[in-house]
Formats: sequence, C-alpha cells, structure tokens
Amino acid sequence: MTKKSWWREAPLPFTILTYPTDINVTKWFATQSDRKDEALNDKQFKTALATRGISIGALYFFVLGIFMTIILTLLELTNEVLNFDESYFWGCSGFFILSALFWLYSFAIPNKILTLNRFTGIMTYPSYGFYPHFTTTFTRATVYRVIMSGADATLAGAKLTARNPYDSGIGRGNYDLADGDPEEWWSFYVWYMDKNRPLPPAKAFDEYRDQDFERRKAEGFPKPLYPSNIPTPEATKEQQAVRRKIGGW
Repeated sequence: MTKKSWWREAPLPFTILTYPTDINVTKWFATQSDRKDEALNDKQFKTALATRGISIGALYFFVLGIFMTIILTLLELTNEVLNFDESYFWGCSGFFILSALFWLYSFAIPNKILTLNRFTGIMTYPSYGFYPHFTTTFTRATVYRVIMSGADATLAGAKLTARNPYDSGIGRGNYDLADGDPEEWWSFYVWYMDKNRPLPPAKAFDEYRDQDFERRKAEGFPKPLYPSNIPTPEATKEQQAVRRKIGGW
C-alpha cells in the first residue's frame, strides 16, 4: 500500500505489486516482435504509447461538424427562402477545420515511445506535444496511480502516470504510461527492470527465457533488485531448482 499526503497520492513503490494478467497487460506484447516501432526482448523494452495520426480531439470535432451540418441544413430547409450564405458555410466548416488542424498536429508531433533498458537500468518516457523525451534512471522515476473522472464527475478508473522528478511545475512533466490497470502495468515494468529475476509473463519473451536463465546462472543468481508481493519462479521446475540451489532463493 502506498501512503498518501494531504494533497496527492504518493508514488507507487518499486515493488511487483500484483501479477500482470493477459487480459489487462501481457496480451499487448503477444505479437510485438512483428512491429517495427516496438521492440521487446531480454535487453530492452520499447513500446509505442501513442502513434501519429490518432487524435481523439480531431474525432470529437469531426463528429460535431457532422451534427452541426445536419442541424443547420435542416434549419435552412424549413425556411421559406433558402439562404445557404457565408454564415451557413462557416457554421458548418468551422468544426471540420478544427478537426483537420488536430489531425495535422497529431501527425507532426513525435511518436510517444516508452523505453526500458533492463541491463543499464535506464528509462525513457515521452512528454506531450513537442517537448523532448525524458530519460532517467529507473529508480529515479516517480510513478503514480491517477484516478480518472467522467464527464459527470463520476470515477472512471485509474491510469499510470509518471512525473519528471526534476520538474515540479504544475502541468509540466506529466507522462501517461498506461490508460488502465496501473498496478498491473507498473508490476510488469518493475518485473522487467529487475534483471536478476526471470523475464515477466508475455509470449514475446518466450524465445529469450532460456538465454536469460543461463546469463543469471553464470552470475550466480544474484538476489532480486526489487521486492515482490508475488512469486516469480523460473519457466520450469528444473530451472527453479537450479536457482534455489545456486542462488538460495
């Protein structure tokens, strides 16, 4: 459990809090090796948090433009004298223009790529807009479970958000790392960054598990870097027995 201050929730601890399930987390990495903008292996984890061309704001304005066009057209058709003048044109096209601007902006900004280097302990997460990506050591990351609210102020779940530990300015240095199930996603990240543990669950890791096991065996199975609330056994019972005999855990 994380402690709360009087004004915000405390950062999540560097602990494997829960098991990352397939339905919430690991399914996203099932075919990741086939994607050019993502990489998932025993040395470096890289995933696209958002890609160019995807803009919720553009979609909202586009839908509003359609509704506005329908409404204004119906109003004009009910008039005795049709008057599709300049005000009608701007009333219809304004939302479409805003939608196009949002789409252009979404294509212009850099892709949001999260990078975790398992061996060096370096983490890079992207900022919003044109701000540069932020790189720090994993242990310097400050990651929060943030409650989201709906349009009617009701609770709408939680997301995983990181803060720039060197920038305390309000509204700056915020990085969304997952849009749901923050404890599971954070557990997955911590598990992966603990190079002394076996690789976390995900089909894309399966081809690297034996290689990773032999590396840790050659190092004498050093103790984990971060604590865990759940067991993190090896891929097979035989490997687990070897780890227990050599490493003692």
